[in-house]
Amino acid sequence: MTDAYSNRLIDSGARHSAPLHSHDQGQLTYIERGVLSLEAEGSIWAIPPGRLHWIPADVRHASRSHGGVRFWLPLVSEEFARRLPDRIIVLEASPLLVSALDRLRSLRPDDAFTAPLIDVIAHEINAGAEDVPGMRLPTPPRMRDWALAFLAAPSIKTGIDAAAQAVAMSRRSFTRHFEREVGMTFAAWKRAAIVHRATVRLAEGESVGQVALEAGYESVSAFIAMFRSVSGRPPGQIRRRPEA
Repeated sequence: MTDAYSNRLIDSGARHSAPLHSHDQGQLTYIERGVLSLEAEGSIWAIPPGRLHWIPADVRHASRSHGGVRFWLPLVSEEFARRLPDRIIVLEASPLLVSALDRLRSLRPDDAFTAPLIDVIAHEINAGAEDVPGMRLPTPPRMRDWALAFLAAPSIKTGIDAAAQAVAMSRRSFTRHFEREVGMTFAAWKRAAIVHRATVRLAEGESVGQVALEAGYESVSAFIAMFRSVSGRPPGQIRRRPEA
């Protein structure tokens, strides 16, 4: 039978954290409020509100929020999962997808409306465009340690020579190994890392100007242009508004 396995709502006023684990069922997560960092299969995502991500069954992953977070967590049946992609995806949830997931939370698996709603959800997920690409992390320990430290405090002013020196490699060797590991140039990965960190800081309520300054930009407009080119949206759309 095509049915959802469960559909929980998690509303945490404090930080939410889940260490490395996996599920027997595929997992859909719709983030209503807050930002989740997801790490799986050598990649990392910073997922802002309004996005849904899909994790197939048995994929080991860890997640944590940046401050309070509210999200829906449907685990789905094997039959439903076969209709969805075989890899992790993140997409901007359409109003129709959000409404279908919300309605599904109030239905039993044998309800007459369950199967049609699952048809809608599967169609919207498969037809949706990926919105937040995962950032691959290098696997060699020294390079991975450097990459994680850079992700915590990235700066546009950090050059490839400084990165190579930090992991005791020549510029040429570092460039070759880094690009092979992460699938993009150092400059492109650095910009993606800045957007990743900026997404978290903006969701925490920090101003665009302060985030630009933290990332080493002397021009806020240059930071906004870079953010838009990498993420497809201006940083102001991410920033958390004060609670009413």
